[in-house]
Amino acid sequence: MPGAGDSGRYALALCKDVEGLFVEPALPVRVRYELRGCEPQGGPARAVAEAAVAGTAPLGTLYVEASGTPWILSGVRVLGARGDVVTVEATGEARRMFGVGPDACRCADLVRVSPPEPEEKTHTEVTFIGCSPRGELRDALAAGAEEFRAVRYQALTWVGAVHHEGDAGRITRWDTSTRHHGLVDLTVCFPRSGTLPPVSREIWDLFRRDRPAKPGTWQRFSGAARGEWLTQAAARGHGAPEIVPGTTYHLDGTHIVDDDSFQCAVGEAVFGPGRCFPAGAPRVIGEELAGTTLVWHDAHVARTCLGVRPYAGRRPATFQEIVDALTDAGVRVVLE
Repeated sequence: MPGAGDSGRYALALCKDVEGLFVEPALPVRVRYELRGCEPQGGPARAVAEAAVAGTAPLGTLYVEASGTPWILSGVRVLGARGDVVTVEATGEARRMFGVGPDACRCADLVRVSPPEPEEKTHTEVTFIGCSPRGELRDALAAGAEEFRAVRYQALTWVGAVHHEGDAGRITRWDTSTRHHGLVDLTVCFPRSGTLPPVSREIWDLFRRDRPAKPGTWQRFSGAARGEWLTQAAARGHGAPEIVPGTTYHLDGTHIVDDDSFQCAVGEAVFGPGRCFPAGAPRVIGEELAGTTLVWHDAHVARTCLGVRPYAGRRPATFQEIVDALTDAGVRVVLE
């Protein structure tokens, strides 16, 4: 658990476990803003015109420059305009930027008009178990301090490498640990939007000491969990077998239904269980596999599924686009 201050970060405590962190994250709060003194152009202007007819219009990401200060709002919908005041609703709080975003909407002021949510709706309690305080925190606890500043947390592998980090919040209380002699339990006021799906802990535990040794372990996970699997697998790329031109690899296509499952399956076929390519673009994978043969078993599954799911953003590659990217890079692809 590192401190989070303007003067830098440093370790305040090492903790053995945590309670309350692995629960489904709350959906971000929708916040309403007014862009005052605004003359929208381009996409924002079109959204304002659409909202005047339909009552609301989707816009997506909105960059705002308010009196020289740059901001970014995500998941934006335009609710309407009155004179030079444009009302929008965004997912979560506006975030400061270090530079002006592309096609920034310039205005005199950006004002939040939604009332602040009560803390019991936006935060929950997370307890870090068996902590050994050090430095500033140790001194504060010894002095009986009642107020503490906000901290961050890091989840570590067994060798001490960081595989996840995020804001924890402010420490609200501490108690002598009932599980670990001589240590303390620290409770923090944790943002509900920052909690983690329970499946994340399962994946972290699988990768904690090394990597899963059983082939196909990734298949038990779906959706965003496969993205987390790939993150952990990519962070443990050391010791991967060398790709030798002329080698034939066998790709089990039984469970290849989207981008992530393709990356999981092809990484396992080439490098072994719990591994993946550092970059998942088919073109990049093809360049790595140039001169080899890839036998794609049960290819009909991917042919049916890849590239057809509805996405709000970038369209995923189709089966044929992946095959073409591999062959164009010099991979001999055999479909079975």
